[in-house]
Amino acid sequence: MRLLRLLAVVATARALRVPRRALASLAPGAAATALAPAAGALPFFETAESRRAADEAKAAKLQESLKAPPLDPSLRACGSRLVGTYTDPKHPGCTRRVAQIGGTRFASIYGADEDGKPWVVKATVACSGYNGVDAEQLIVDFTPKGGPSEAVALAAYEGFGATLTFPDGNVWTMVPCSNPNLKTKQQIAACRAGAKA
Repeated sequence: MRLLRLLAVVATARALRVPRRALASLAPGAAATALAPAAGALPFFETAESRRAADEAKAAKLQESLKAPPLDPSLRACGSRLVGTYTDPKHPGCTRRVAQIGGTRFASIYGADEDGKPWVVKATVACSGYNGVDAEQLIVDFTPKGGPSEAVALAAYEGFGATLTFPDGNVWTMVPCSNPNLKTKQQIAACRAGAKA
């Protein structure tokens, strides 16, 4: 306790620019009394506490904003069937892989065109009923490729496959059994059997 009081006196003296010789001439109790404010708390402690409280509040707010959305089964179900690898008839031999961040509406599309240069664009999954459309939608931001910022592709499903139809008429077709959400042996076998038929 004495050491803390002495450190407080020295810190206050430095803040108030009191010469060391003037401090040395005072008795330890007198120096603390002479330098302490009337309220009994040193001003720099109040500032540090208020700053600490403000920092903790900012940290709590940041932590809250960084929390992942809850894994809601209805959100996971929406769009989970459109995840997979697709062929693009406008770019023969070039595939596009749609990946959804599980439990969210966020997705990415990875691909490459004829030049072989890989690209990635972001997308958003919208459930059936969004904007009055009775189909799941993939809203794609093609601006990194020089395209539109909100190209809405409508998803259609047949068996284990899917198609994505874009506003320009381009239709991406899912490569059979490329959906990573096929997890059980029965699902994979049924998909392969359907792909051969």
